[in-house]
Amino acid sequence: MIELTCEQTSVLKQGYPVRVSVPELGGDVVVVLAAQRESTESVLQETLDEIREKAALSQLGRHAAVSWMKENPY
Repeated sequence: MIELTCEQTSVLKQGYPVRVSVPELGGDVVVVLAAQRESTESVLQETLDEIREKAALSQLGRHAAVSWMKENPY
């Protein structure tokens, strides 16, 4: 079981992650509040969706440009 110090608990309550050494796992783990993780995950998913949408639009634009160039060689 991971036990947090009062300072680590305070840091978590402020919305920041805490690195904790867990020898049983052979290293450190990062602890975050579930609400903070879910919020971060939501923002990352929205960003990823926007990137995918822009990439798809860019690809459509390139295809349209290539088609136009083939139809209008001069």
